[in-house]
Amino acid sequence: MNKRGDSLVIETVTFTLFNLIFFVGMLIFIYNSGNQTSILEESYAKQIALMIDNAKPDMAVLININDVKDVALKNNKPLDKVFSLDKQTNKVKVSLNLGGGYAYSYFSSNDVSLQEKDNWLSVIIKKTNSTEK
Repeated sequence: MNKRGDSLVIETVTFTLFNLIFFVGMLIFIYNSGNQTSILEESYAKQIALMIDNAKPDMAVLININDVKDVALKNNKPLDKVFSLDKQTNKVKVSLNLGGGYAYSYFSSNDVSLQEKDNWLSVIIKKTNSTEK
């Protein structure tokens, strides 16, 4: 009967729904920004990748991961799953949450391995064997 009243209700509901979606998205963004995990993931992944690129063969570098360890334990993330290397794509990945993480590429062709012990991460760089077939 009253088409004008029906369209006004639809417009109001649509406007309210879009505003609600926008504000929920903003709250999720603010929560994640306030949470230290994304900042730590990004900084440690970049730091390790830059060390790998600048390291000479047969070199080992120690990184103190005390703050990363605390955040991982708080998020119920196993410590052996926080740091990983993808040797196929030459990426360092740091993940402090149960899902996701941050990956950063390195360019070095050397053989790299990561070992965690106590509050330290050892980045071990060895020369790649050129005689592999």
